[in-house]
Amino acid sequence: MALLSKSYRFLLKAETLLLVTLLLSLILIAVTQVVMRNVVGGGLLWADAYTRISVLWLAMLGAMIGSRRQSHLAIDAFVRFLPARWKNLMARLSNGMTGSICFAATWFSSDFLVQEYRYADLAFANVPNWWCEAIIPLAFFVIALRYSVAAFLPETQTSLDP
Repeated sequence: MALLSKSYRFLLKAETLLLVTLLLSLILIAVTQVVMRNVVGGGLLWADAYTRISVLWLAMLGAMIGSRRQSHLAIDAFVRFLPARWKNLMARLSNGMTGSICFAATWFSSDFLVQEYRYADLAFANVPNWWCEAIIPLAFFVIALRYSVAAFLPETQTSLDP
């Protein structure tokens, strides 16, 4: 159990590190691109594509981090007025539905990724599109796992969060 807990904490830290690194690289590339266009009259050929893909990755990584803390957007006006014992049940049902929907999104985005692989188009600098889009099914799968676990074991969702 200790190894599993340590592995999970490592993955959480890696997820956060990837998000921070990607954000810093996005800022650096965007500023470099603006300066080069204003000073040199041109920019990096691949910077616009990198920026678009980085925004996708930031959004998906941000969603993954939000799911680990269950700090997602929720419509809970009705749930606030329920008795405590019903709130727990509603939270479990909500987490289960969210997990199910994210598993479905994983399935459909995986199909999309396979189609992108077959099409073999390049995003930038000989990087295939499907590599750049691989975050979509991965993120939905991680989110689905987190909410599915929270549906059955809600107290473990935040206990392993660093």
